Amino acid sequence: MVATLLNMLISGWKGNRTRRSQQPREVAYGDVVCVAGTKASHPATAPALGLPWPSKGDFLKRYAIWTGENFILYGEDRSGRNIVHEESFRDFLHGIEYFAICEFPKEYGRPTEWEQPSPVSSVVMPQEKLWRLLERGRKIREYRCYSPHETVRRAKSKLGQGGYLTSEHFAVWCKTGIAESHELEHIRDFWEHIIVY
Repeated sequence: MVATLLNMLISGWKGNRTRRSQQPREVAYGDVVCVAGTKASHPATAPALGLPWPSKGDFLKRYAIWTGENFILYGEDRSGRNIVHEESFRDFLHGIEYFAICEFPKEYGRPTEWEQPSPVSSVVMPQEKLWRLLERGRKIREYRCYSPHETVRRAKSKLGQGGYLTSEHFAVWCKTGIAESHELEHIRDFWEHIIVY
């Protein structure tokens, strides 16, 4: 049952956000790009059980800003520190066959992810809580969609720094000024709607 719920949740992320591009395009300067997390890139084990245990990287995508030469992202670098750092295209993909280019809307909202090949029924949900509505209002007021040059400048300004919860928080902040993770919001929404009090 848990596996079924997780599969529904994961397929829901892809179904709601990811679109397959009819005409693949090159990654452009300042684009926000994401790839699925992999066990190979984020190993985690449960030593007490002697079994593999999923880490945050197994379920969450990795997000980064393309500078024209490398990606700038927040996450674990080669030395194991969680900081903003650079990775090559090959290192960022970690052998994944597809990546997505995020297209941000003019008004506040979830970006659309346009899936690209690698070069190398509805449910009625309860009403949102008041604090979520207030938070959304704040985000709408603060939302900006920075130009590619400004996005890269913002990413470079954070090289060597930490303090972001996920790579999506960092990449979305670079592009919009709001450090948030739509994936984590989706998980929170999912659990809020299935937990019975």
